[in-house]
Amino acid sequence: MMQMSKMIRGALAALSFSAVTLGTLSTQAADPVRLVGFDSLPMSAIVDGNKLTGPGYEFVADLFKSAGVPFVAEGQSPLRIAESLDAGNTVAVYFIRTPDRETRFTWIGGLIEDDGFAFITLSRNPKIDSFDQAKSLKSIGVISSDAVKNILIGQGITALDPSPSSVQNAKKLLAGRFDAWFSTINVARYWIKQEGAEANTITVGKTLVPAAGWITASKSLPAETVTKLQTALATAKADGRYAAFRAQIN
Repeated sequence: MMQMSKMIRGALAALSFSAVTLGTLSTQAADPVRLVGFDSLPMSAIVDGNKLTGPGYEFVADLFKSAGVPFVAEGQSPLRIAESLDAGNTVAVYFIRTPDRETRFTWIGGLIEDDGFAFITLSRNPKIDSFDQAKSLKSIGVISSDAVKNILIGQGITALDPSPSSVQNAKKLLAGRFDAWFSTINVARYWIKQEGAEANTITVGKTLVPAAGWITASKSLPAETVTKLQTALATAKADGRYAAFRAQIN
């Protein structure tokens, strides 16, 4: 009888351990994906601490919902995005696809594949299609980013007028406070539109530095999740939701 009692207690303990283990695995499997973005309108913006908003975020969040993929959104600094992707179970709303990042991350789909840096001028001024042309300008607006400024400095262009935000650069361009604005095309168009100016108020020069922005995932994100999101993106492009998103930012 005593031996039988021990056997029963052992079986119950084993069952209890299995239940706990299965419960833990189930919880891990159900962990929502972290959807991260940084302060970079029109792609995303951080409000009220670390909450995300903006046209790009809203579009990607809708893809998650239509795909049935649970997520938790979180605003981060640009420098943390790559670290979060490396840590796993993360998708970035918008990340520039470059050769050195190609095998490091999983690329779900292009959010704005046709973007890039160009010189933006007022329509009444000459169009700037090259760095050599830009060398003759007295002042060029640029975001206060070493990476962006170094693109121009590397081309021998030093007459820079940096501002901490794109909205300030849009205001300065429209006021004629510098000759051209060196910016990604979609950011420039978005902020010019936000200032109430017509699209034909500005002229966009030739794309000089490609900057394709992609919805980007951790390399370890399950293939099933990646496929669900890619299918949701294809559906959004087919039913007009992607076109509506582009209309918001162009």
